[in-house]
Amino acid sequence: MSLQEHIARADADQAAITAGYVPLKGGLSLGTAIARALKYNYDAQVAKLEASQQEKQIDLALMQMLPHLAADAGYSHRSNNNAAESIDWFSNERSLDYSYSEQASHGTGDISFSWNVMDAGISYFSARQQSYRALIAVERRRRAINDLVKAVTTSYWEAVAAQVMLPRLDPIIKDAEDMLAASHDAANAHLQSPLTLLDYQQYIIQLLGDLRRIRDELVSARIQLASLIDIPQDSVLTLTTLPQDVRPIASLDNAALERMGLVMRPELRMEVYQQKIDRQDVYKEILKMMPGIGAIGNGNFDSNSLLVHNIWGQIGVRGTINLMNMVQGPRAIAMAKSNVKLSEARRLALSISVLTQVNLSAQRYRTALDGLKTAREINDVSLQMERLADVASSAGAQSKADRIRHQMAALLGQLAYSRNLAQTHQALANIYASVGVDLVPANSDMQDLDRLTVQVEHSIAGWEAGQLPNLALPETASAAAGAVPVANARPPAPSGQPVASAAAPASAG
Repeated sequence: MSLQEHIARADADQAAITAGYVPLKGGLSLGTAIARALKYNYDAQVAKLEASQQEKQIDLALMQMLPHLAADAGYSHRSNNNAAESIDWFSNERSLDYSYSEQASHGTGDISFSWNVMDAGISYFSARQQSYRALIAVERRRRAINDLVKAVTTSYWEAVAAQVMLPRLDPIIKDAEDMLAASHDAANAHLQSPLTLLDYQQYIIQLLGDLRRIRDELVSARIQLASLIDIPQDSVLTLTTLPQDVRPIASLDNAALERMGLVMRPELRMEVYQQKIDRQDVYKEILKMMPGIGAIGNGNFDSNSLLVHNIWGQIGVRGTINLMNMVQGPRAIAMAKSNVKLSEARRLALSISVLTQVNLSAQRYRTALDGLKTAREINDVSLQMERLADVASSAGAQSKADRIRHQMAALLGQLAYSRNLAQTHQALANIYASVGVDLVPANSDMQDLDRLTVQVEHSIAGWEAGQLPNLALPETASAAAGAVPVANARPPAPSGQPVASAAAPASAG
C-alpha cells in the first residue's frame, strides 16, 4: 500500500470515530460512565462480536454432520465416433466389426449422495468443540467487561480527584513559581544568606515538581475517562458521583472470596472449557481407528441416444479402514490424553494465581482503609494549620511565603486524602474483579443506555454494601436466595455443583 492509501485509511478511520461519538448530556455519574463504556467502547463491542462469531460457527460445524449431496453436469464432443472392434477371449480372433455405442456429442448429468458414519462422528465431536469455544468467547467477553469496568472505575475516581483539586492546584503552582522568582531576586540582591536561599529554593523546586507531576496525573485521568466512555477529548466533564467517606466492611471472609473466585473467574472457566475441547480430541482419535461405513447413492442422466436406459440410479454401501491409523492411533490418543492432563495442570496453576490475587486484593483494601484514615488525619491537621496561617498572615505575624507554604501543605494533604479516598473505592472494586463477580451479565441487553445505567447503579450499591452473589446449592437456593454480605458469606456444602449467580451469563455455567 502506498503512503496515500494509508493516509486515506487514517482519515476514514478518524472520520468514523468522530461520527460515532455520542454527546454527553448533563453530569456524569459513575453508573452512567460505566454504562456508556459498556455500550459505546470499542473493546466491549469487539468482545461482543467475537462471541457472536463463535456462536455462528456452531451452526457451520453442525452442518458438517449432514450427508454430502453434489450435482454434476457436463457436455462432451469429439471429432469422430468412438468406434472399436472386439477380440474373442478364447480364440483371440476378431468377433465383431467396428462399432460404437456412444454419440460423438452428448451431455451427462448426475446427483450423488454420500454419508460416512465415521465422518459424521468426527463432525459431531468437532461441533461439540465449537460449542465450548463459543462458551470460551462468552467468558472472554465477561473478562473484557470486568476489565473495562475496572478501568472506568479507576479513571472516574481519579478524574473526581482532578475535578476537586485542579481549580486549587493551578493557583498554588502559580504562587510557588512567584515565590521561586522572588527568591532568585533576593539572591541577586544579596538580601539573605545564600545557604538559606538555596535551601528555600530547593524546597520550592521539589514542591513544584511534585505539584506538576500530580497535575499531569490528574489531567491524564480525565483524558483516559473520556476515551473509555467514547466522547471527544475536549468535552466538558462534570462528575456528579463524589467520593464520600467510605463505610468500611467490618470484616472480609477470605475463604468465601476464594471460593467465589474459583467458581466465577472467567479465566478458570475458560480453562475448564478448553479441557473439554481437548477431551473431544481423544474421542475423535478413537473414532479414526474404527472402520468407516458409508452409504452412497446417485441418479444419472446421459443424452446418448444409443443407450437403452438414459436415466438410471445406483445405491450402495461401502466400508473403509485406514490401516495406518491402527499404527498411529494409539500414539495420537496418548497425545490427546496428555493435552487433557496439561489443561488440568494449567487450570490448577491458574487457580493458585487466582487465590493469590483474591487475597492480595483483600489485603490492599485493608491497606487502603488504613491509608485513608492516616490521610484524613493529615488533612485535618493541614487544614487547621492553614487556617492559623491565614489568621497570622492577616495580623502581620507571618510572611506571605510562610502562608503560601502552609497553603501548599494543606493542598497536598487534601489531595492525598482525595486520592486515598478514590483508591479505597478502587480497591473495593478490585476485590469484586478479582473474584470474577460481574457488574452486569455478559448476555444482558446493553443497547438501552437508561436501563443499563439503572442496572449498573443497582450493582454498584450492592458492591458498596459488601454483597456477593449467592452460591447456594439448588436444594437450598430457595431458602437462601439473594445476595449475601462479604463479611458473612460462607461457602456452600462441598457436594454438588454451585449455581452461577445472576451476575454470570446463563450460558457460562
